[in-house]
Amino acid sequence: MQSSLFHAVVILVGAFGAAGTGVGTAKAVRYDPPYVGHYDTPYVGHRFSGASATPADAGHCCSGANATSPMDALEQAVAADPENLKLAADYRQLAIADRTFDRSIDFLEKLTKRKESGPNVFISLALAYVDKVPISGDIRRLYLGRDAMGALTRSIERQPSVLAFYLRGVINLFYNRFIFNRVTRGIADLEHALTLVTPDTPPVLVRRAYTSLGDGHSKQGNAARAREAWMSGLERFPADGDLLKRLAPGADLYDIVTTALYAGRRVDTTLRDLIPAR
Repeated sequence: MQSSLFHAVVILVGAFGAAGTGVGTAKAVRYDPPYVGHYDTPYVGHRFSGASATPADAGHCCSGANATSPMDALEQAVAADPENLKLAADYRQLAIADRTFDRSIDFLEKLTKRKESGPNVFISLALAYVDKVPISGDIRRLYLGRDAMGALTRSIERQPSVLAFYLRGVINLFYNRFIFNRVTRGIADLEHALTLVTPDTPPVLVRRAYTSLGDGHSKQGNAARAREAWMSGLERFPADGDLLKRLAPGADLYDIVTTALYAGRRVDTTLRDLIPAR
């Protein structure tokens, strides 16, 4: 019994480690400082319109009508406008800086349970799970990824979007392909995201979708399909650095893709330049 349990734990631990390799090989953990440049004190002078948020709505320690901290103020703002992706991103960046990951997850989970919850609050919740991944252990990362994809599925059920399909597709790519074999699902999500692109879709989001699509094919060992995806992206965005790096002669694609899909590296979840203007 003890031997079986040990082997089960070993399999799970290898599943999300060195996500880009697909073999669970150990890799030195990089804890990049959280990106907080998008957080620009939006709580200063914030105007609450319509139904005002209450401490009960926010689910945390606001006292009376006035918030007692930046986190409290942002929670009030997000509770009043839960579909505002930028506002929720500002809130999550502050949670990253304060390392209050569970607080942001719990708060956004409460908002998704509202009867009128829309697609964007589920995207924000998914990213709150993603924000916690780099500081978590290997097994916990599996569950955070699962929960993030579940939240994105609920967003898609309410309103399919390039952003939701892109994010779910990328998360799928992080999983060990020999154990969970989710890369194919990730590729399908990324391909579908590109079919939803319109003139209003932010160019940065489209470029990242092409880049990640190629990364997925590369992780599967399909160099021709990977190059095809990257070349398609480069035709639309000839100056994109990530695409050029992957297509450069002699590029170490194993290292590039492994680094891009390594769960221990904090990724930018500010949504800067990824949110449609309308």
